[in-house]
Amino acid sequence: MLAVFQVLDTLDDSESRALAEKLQKSPALESERAAWESAIAAIAYTAPLVPVAPDLKNRLLQRIAELPPTPAESVNLPPIVTEKTENKTRSLIVRSGDIRWKPYGAPGVWIGKLSFDKKKREITCLMRLEPGASFPLHRHAASEEVFVLEGDLIVEGEVCHQGDYIRSVPGSIHSPLSEGGCLLLMKSSLNNEMLV
Repeated sequence: MLAVFQVLDTLDDSESRALAEKLQKSPALESERAAWESAIAAIAYTAPLVPVAPDLKNRLLQRIAELPPTPAESVNLPPIVTEKTENKTRSLIVRSGDIRWKPYGAPGVWIGKLSFDKKKREITCLMRLEPGASFPLHRHAASEEVFVLEGDLIVEGEVCHQGDYIRSVPGSIHSPLSEGGCLLLMKSSLNNEMLV
């Protein structure tokens, strides 16, 4: 019976050790455990499919937006990065009307710089891809983080929509594109290598 509970992942450490010892001594018990594992794994596929409401994602994002903010002290957030100006310490604030959109160098791709760190060689920016535009093929020098604010972005065959987050690892190569256009918040390395 321990074999069944192990497959269900309900054994504590001492029971798991006792079962491991029994399995080493008895190939028949191991065979029984494997049969139970196959049977239990098949249970999920016997349940009827339940259709998901088409607006579920938008309703969830709306509910999340309506939640009261969590106090910063309860989640141990790092201190806010600030800039010093005239002996005063201030947070960097970029107003949406002050963003200067510039062509990125690929048709239909625009960039709006928010900040950059010269020492780390990182940029935080908004990026807009017009419908049908693609970002040039490139290799990441460091981790890149992208949050989809509007529209769709196709990365490595996966379609991402509003509220989706993409983290690309150093050395990864891709050429994201957008079918309907998108607006992205992106933090990336200035040392990425363009491959086209």
